[in-house]
Amino acid sequence: MENHTQSIQSRLIQLLTIPLGLFTVIISIIIYYILSNKVNTFYDNRLYATAKSIENDIGILNKKLVVDLPYFSINFLSAHDSGLVYYSVVDEEGNLLIGHKYLFNKKKVIPYEKNFFNVTYDNSLLRAVSYPIYFYSSGKEYIAYVTVAETTEERDKNISEILMIIFIFMGLITFFTIFITVIAVKRGLNPLHKLQKIINQRDQRDLAPLVFDAPKEMKTVVNSINLLLQRSRETIDYIEQFNSDVSHQLRTPLAEIKTKLELLYKKDDKNFIFLNQLINNMAHITEQLLLYAKTNPNTINITRFQKLNLNKICKDYALKTAPRIYKKGFEFAFEDLNEDIYILSDKILLDSMLDNIINNALHYAVDEHGSPMGTITLSLQRQNNTIWLSVKDEGYGVEKNKLKSIFERYYRVDSTKSGSGLGLSIVKQIASLHQASAIALNENGLKVSIIFKV
Repeated sequence: MENHTQSIQSRLIQLLTIPLGLFTVIISIIIYYILSNKVNTFYDNRLYATAKSIENDIGILNKKLVVDLPYFSINFLSAHDSGLVYYSVVDEEGNLLIGHKYLFNKKKVIPYEKNFFNVTYDNSLLRAVSYPIYFYSSGKEYIAYVTVAETTEERDKNISEILMIIFIFMGLITFFTIFITVIAVKRGLNPLHKLQKIINQRDQRDLAPLVFDAPKEMKTVVNSINLLLQRSRETIDYIEQFNSDVSHQLRTPLAEIKTKLELLYKKDDKNFIFLNQLINNMAHITEQLLLYAKTNPNTINITRFQKLNLNKICKDYALKTAPRIYKKGFEFAFEDLNEDIYILSDKILLDSMLDNIINNALHYAVDEHGSPMGTITLSLQRQNNTIWLSVKDEGYGVEKNKLKSIFERYYRVDSTKSGSGLGLSIVKQIASLHQASAIALNENGLKVSIIFKV
């Protein structure tokens, strides 16, 4: 099943960048509204100042309000860089004294105060200011309503420029903050990555304590890992001791039973032959079961492995096992490799592995009458960066569809033959302990090869 667990790095980056992003957006909105308000206030004040310039030219003549500003429109329009300006001065009765008709709206007037508002006029959106001016003459009050409006292109342009600057500025801040955050998170997680690298570089069966200068936040984790490794070593030591004790305790009564049989029966007695064979089978199965348990990759301490010369071990084994093979009626050959090959191993395990392969050949490389067939060959060969340790017989071989199954526990090609069915399974386990692979091929007989990487 695919693992969708999120990494610590991505979690930290999300926890830092998401609040940062939200904070940046909120700050940008606040800054935008503050600056936008400042810009609008500036233009509103400028608009009001323009309206005030009209106020000085309004007076009373012949008991009527008049505006003495014949060139006002020309001068007024030329005072601004862009946009259009509209204005009007209206008396109390609503008569237009000067300016643009229909611009004034009495509903927008606040007594004794100025009022800023938005209005659509001449198909344009305008920002306007309107306020009343009070005059007194001969005990009579006169009211003039001044309205000045301008199109919003200039202020909109300035607000847009401010907004663009804010976005660029906040974008740069956000980018550099995220960039620094990612770098900080990566550096902060470097001890974890280093610990992971140390663990990945070790063999999965290497139970030596981790040597790691960890930050104080990680010391508890490293100590816990080392505690688990120690307990695993202790468990493996216990299992090895248990296997050794069981092996000793089982061998002793079987040897005693065999001795009693020799005292009770003559060696040519049928009962002796049957019982002796039964005891031998029990002893063999017991040894195989214990060896299978002993070579389990999860219950063996490979720290005891030493640097050994594979070529020399195979030579010594060939000299030791040749008489046994000849005694069974087979021929034997050893094909040497003219170089020294060193591997980390245990000589007893290698001998046990070769014993099981040879025993398999002795057991199955016979004809229908049980007669031995040809030669059993032990060989070492180099193929590129691998060394092939092979045992080949000249028997009938194994059906192609059964080749992969012969390394399975308790699998026997011929169920009519006696045996534990553990031999080649043990071979595969020992090969695995050496980071090697075990394969079986048909080559005018069965060839079992252990492939070491060198």
